[in-house]
Amino acid sequence: MRIIAGRSKGMPLQTIKGRNTRPTSDKVKESIFNIIQDRILDSVVLDLFAGTGNLGFESLSRGAKKAIFIDRDIIAVKTIKKNCENLGYQEQSEIYRGDVLASLTRIAKRDILFDIIFIDPPYNYEYGDALLSSINDFGILHEHGIIIFEHDTKSPLPDRVANFHCYDRRKYGGTGVSFYRKG
Repeated sequence: MRIIAGRSKGMPLQTIKGRNTRPTSDKVKESIFNIIQDRILDSVVLDLFAGTGNLGFESLSRGAKKAIFIDRDIIAVKTIKKNCENLGYQEQSEIYRGDVLASLTRIAKRDILFDIIFIDPPYNYEYGDALLSSINDFGILHEHGIIIFEHDTKSPLPDRVANFHCYDRRKYGGTGVSFYRKG
């Protein structure tokens, strides 16, 4: 796994051994960033279920201003910290260990608005609708921001959740990617 483009192009990312983490493949990542490339520069990014930090670090490499990473697994958090140091993004990154909803509650109190929110939970995650509703309730997505939700194609997400609607869907083998925005 590596950074595909930008300032850190070609730099490797430390990975996590085992089956608890399923990193976004380079093919899927490249496709996502081709779709959102005009939104990256100076953006504030949230990487939920961050794993290795793959999506957040790709954003920083391409010109994002700040990335916040959240994962509850201690090994994932240590891996994100190591990747952050190796890439030199300490000043632009915040890394939190904890449950996603509890972490979002803390972040919402800081009045941060995100331009891009990446959600890449385990494929057996059953709370996609509830998570999107919580993001809406917390009011942490910028008015013109987007949510990119990676999921198993066998578990599609609804077209509309709370104030968000799905404006694009892509399939890459068994991986589905749903793009949401307000409206």
